[in-house]
Amino acid sequence: MYAIILSVVLASGQPQIPVIIFNYSTLNACRVELVRIGTARGYEFVNSPIVGYAVFKAEDTKTSTAFCVKNMVSI
Repeated sequence: MYAIILSVVLASGQPQIPVIIFNYSTLNACRVELVRIGTARGYEFVNSPIVGYAVFKAEDTKTSTAFCVKNMVSI
């Protein structure tokens, strides 16, 4: 199982806990949904050496990043 994780960093530096958005049976299905969400919400696409394919959006008060991870808890 794979999950989309949403991570938010506030401009104030206050720590936030990443959130699992939804689980998918394959990495491809997770990435397709990531692209759909990114396009609909105005996120920019990046290929990070740490998390792979991801989308992010920088705003004045926060920066949001979403990416797919292997969800070991749901296996």
